[in-house]
Amino acid sequence: MGIKSKSNRRPFWAAVIVLCCALIMVQYHGVAYDTVEIQIMEGASTEIQSWPNYRVDAETDLKSFIRYIYMGSYGMYWELEGRDSSPSELFLTDYEGDSYDTEEFNGNFTSWYEVMTDLFASYGVEYQIIDRDSGEFQSSSGHDLRVYEDGNPPFFLKLSYDENGSLELSSMINQDNLEFSADEIGSISKRNFLYWIDVQTISASELGQPENVDIYVYSDDAGCYRSHSGVVVDTDTVVTMQYMGDIEDVISTAYLVLLAVLTVAAFLLPMFRKLRRESGLLSKISLEVSVLLLFGVLLATNLAVTIASDYVQGGWASTAAGMLLSFLIYALAFGAWLIGVMSLLQVMDMGWTAYWKTRSILYKNMDAIWSGIKRRARQFIEDLKTIDLSDQSDRWILRIVAVNFVILFFCCLLWFWGVVGLLVYSVILFFILRKYLKQVKEKYGVLLQATSRMAQGDLQMDVEEDLGPFEPLKQELAKVNSGFRKAVEQEIRSRNMKTELITNVSHDLKTPLTAIITYVNLLKEEGITEQERKNYVEILDRKSLRLKKLIEDLFEISKAASGNIQIKKTQVDLGEMVKQAAMEQEDRMEAADIDCRVQVPQERVDIMLDGEKTYRILDNLLVNVTKYGMAGTRAWVSLQADEEKAQITVKNISAQELDEDCSYLTERFVRGDKSRNTEGSGLGLAIVKSFTELQGGTFQIATDGDLFKAIVTFPMK
Repeated sequence: MGIKSKSNRRPFWAAVIVLCCALIMVQYHGVAYDTVEIQIMEGASTEIQSWPNYRVDAETDLKSFIRYIYMGSYGMYWELEGRDSSPSELFLTDYEGDSYDTEEFNGNFTSWYEVMTDLFASYGVEYQIIDRDSGEFQSSSGHDLRVYEDGNPPFFLKLSYDENGSLELSSMINQDNLEFSADEIGSISKRNFLYWIDVQTISASELGQPENVDIYVYSDDAGCYRSHSGVVVDTDTVVTMQYMGDIEDVISTAYLVLLAVLTVAAFLLPMFRKLRRESGLLSKISLEVSVLLLFGVLLATNLAVTIASDYVQGGWASTAAGMLLSFLIYALAFGAWLIGVMSLLQVMDMGWTAYWKTRSILYKNMDAIWSGIKRRARQFIEDLKTIDLSDQSDRWILRIVAVNFVILFFCCLLWFWGVVGLLVYSVILFFILRKYLKQVKEKYGVLLQATSRMAQGDLQMDVEEDLGPFEPLKQELAKVNSGFRKAVEQEIRSRNMKTELITNVSHDLKTPLTAIITYVNLLKEEGITEQERKNYVEILDRKSLRLKKLIEDLFEISKAASGNIQIKKTQVDLGEMVKQAAMEQEDRMEAADIDCRVQVPQERVDIMLDGEKTYRILDNLLVNVTKYGMAGTRAWVSLQADEEKAQITVKNISAQELDEDCSYLTERFVRGDKSRNTEGSGLGLAIVKSFTELQGGTFQIATDGDLFKAIVTFPMK
């Protein structure tokens, strides 16, 4: 019997502790008020008040002061333009909203501006606004404030608006020698102005602003923006706007400390350990509910601050009934917190696994939840597979209209005649959607026809009409169509090139081989002279070397195309290599009657390249000049280099007439001499291009009339 009595006392003492915490919170309302009152009285006793941001930092105070001037500039601009027109007629020319909004704007604007001008006067601040075009001005001062711009007044500030309404701080003179740009002030925007005058129904984009005016601000008090203007603080007024942060700190700290105390008590006190093991109520609370209780109590911190603020300001919470209600609210919050903490602490007694399995709603219903998710997912996938825009469209429209009707019906339950309107609306909506879906089906059919033609090999995409929601798909099909055409053209070109390649290779191999066979047969004949034999041997030697060179070039270009060629980069002096390559071709240049000029930088051009491959590039380009250059002309070989690239340019006058586009010359077995009567394999420029690109460079061919230019570019890094 004694054990049962002791067990019954545990909930009683838990309730007592919760009520004590609630009583402490109610008592802390008085602490919050005393804290605020002391701070206010200290400020009032020294007759100190700063600008309405209530700070004492010079930089922050000046920024706040400039924000007030910016906000006041709207009223100054209204005065300048004439008070015969309302503020809305001046600033809301593009507004098309409710007339009630403009009335609210006018009322709030004028009331706010009267308070603003009184504030300027009480702080000894004078202002003057001037229209830069007309020279008209409006001023609160008896003299022209522009005279202070070039002087050294105690305090001076100039704000300028351009023709687009952009703000600039043109001049600033103050005791702290602070200077800011308009972007550094912060909270200078039309949206903030609407917030200041408490107009929330008009957007910032619909509000005009001062334009093409200068505003001059002057005060003979150097610290007019600081907190010593001599204005006595009114306690009742400042309570509502000055020390709310202190109230929040006091109340929220006390609230959270008491929650922590309850947590520690539930964790340490034996009474609570036995209560959480024996309580039938706690055993019925799930894990998820416990977590929600704790989060809800933490979110109630703002409610505690609100109640305390109302008490300090003399509202309902300061009355006897209000204090009782506050006490009950705090008791409910602390009780919920204690229950949630004790419920979660049961994990220490039961173990996490047992607690999770027996107290978690999520765990108990995991199979049902997972089965439902899988069932819904499968159903959703099946629905996606069965969607067909060309079938049963009217049924889908009816379902959508029915759902829409149900939603709007519940929205209009408080308006009986709205049900009649909904019936009419639903009928109209059905026919509108049916007409729209019919158009969609027609456009879908056009798209299907175009796709079917493409599938049959018709690559001319000629759908010109707008396909509405299928327009992006039409554009993608057009891209696919274009890609198919390019692929077909590329395949045809590739086949032609293969045929031409075989023909050219056969021709270029057959020519020297035929000559070799011919002269071998001549050597076999009897009765030839020694001189004839020597001539035949020289010809055989020349033709065999040509055949060897052709085969070597063919192997080189094949390896380059397959990527099997190795590049071994070392640091080379590219300028010296250009000069050496040109020097070794002097004899051939003279034989071709071409004057070759070389231009390279005087300083070294060191670059990481494969010396052998690079020299082959230069050699092929110069040999190409001797073969196809016009006799009696000059050829130019130049090298230009900077920090990013080195560029070699070889220019000559072609003996043959050039096509406008000669890019095909870099293809294999292509010659400038299309008759193929000159010596060469047709691989020279193809090798140049391959060797250049393998080293990370680029090769280009350009023509200007008969001027042929080959340009090789290598990156310096």
